[in-house]
Amino acid sequence: MNLRFPICYCFALLLIVSLVGCSKEYSRESPDPVNTPATPQQGQAVFTLVKQNSSCSDAKVEGTYKVGTPLGSDAKIQVSVQVTTPGFWTMSTGMVNGMSYTASGTFTTVGKQTITLTGTGSPEKDGAFFFPLQTNGSSCSVIVVINGDVQAPTADFYYRMTVNGKQYVQEVTEDNGFLPTTGILGTSDVFMTTGVVWPGATLPKGKTSLQLTMGILRGFDAMTDADFKNFFKPGNYNYLVLKNGQFTDGVQLNWTDENGVEWETLNGSTAGQPDATFSIVSTDVWDGNYPFYGIKIKVRFTCKFYNPRTGDALNITDGEMTGIFLKKR
Repeated sequence: MNLRFPICYCFALLLIVSLVGCSKEYSRESPDPVNTPATPQQGQAVFTLVKQNSSCSDAKVEGTYKVGTPLGSDAKIQVSVQVTTPGFWTMSTGMVNGMSYTASGTFTTVGKQTITLTGTGSPEKDGAFFFPLQTNGSSCSVIVVINGDVQAPTADFYYRMTVNGKQYVQEVTEDNGFLPTTGILGTSDVFMTTGVVWPGATLPKGKTSLQLTMGILRGFDAMTDADFKNFFKPGNYNYLVLKNGQFTDGVQLNWTDENGVEWETLNGSTAGQPDATFSIVSTDVWDGNYPFYGIKIKVRFTCKFYNPRTGDALNITDGEMTGIFLKKR
């Protein structure tokens, strides 16, 4: 479903206030992958994982995950690899949180290719877990989120998260009034924003909305499509902070709750959210608003939200959101 929506080139709520430590249970278990031979065997492929920092760059996780329920045939991880020598290959994550992913096959050509690992086992507990992958000379990890009984949204654009133990989900459909939005603050060095929002001036009581801001995107006015997409590449990102009156590179989330109270990840004079997490897990070209060039991303996050007026804080876990960013071609 490609939804068309108004393009906003400025926005008012970009970071006016406050930030600090964030938490969520992230497992960093690091089982030894089984595919770690010292040197390739005769006929064995030579390839490396395509990664960004410690994350597998364009990994995609599929399937339904529920504590105590065996994984179905749809439980899969897709990752990109760069093949330099064709041949047979095997790969396994090892066991993490009661689950593992394995695959094997034969590369017949060189170049960038996609492999799919199939999951087995049963999740032991809710949370976000790092599954390590390794080849001769490269390694990266893929995050798999176990959300208990939370049903995965089916809409193209949505957000979901758990706030102090309460689960929230808001999808964008053709008839529920919500819109996916995109915005820009600045002309050359800019902040980009996207969100699942209510288009009216006032959010109806009982409704919620979430906005994501990313920056600083430098040279936006002369940027190529390829560079624009690369700015949103999969990987881990820091939450932005305010230092000496200037915003640092990073991300910020702004949430309006069901009572109209506004919350944000920025927290005044503090130095950031050192225990928080924010990852872009997929980045795809989106053609739903021609003639603009669009990028659709999926992000996952854990952090604290702060009320800039009272200083109250909320614990955010199991956060996930899809959003869209646009530029003129």
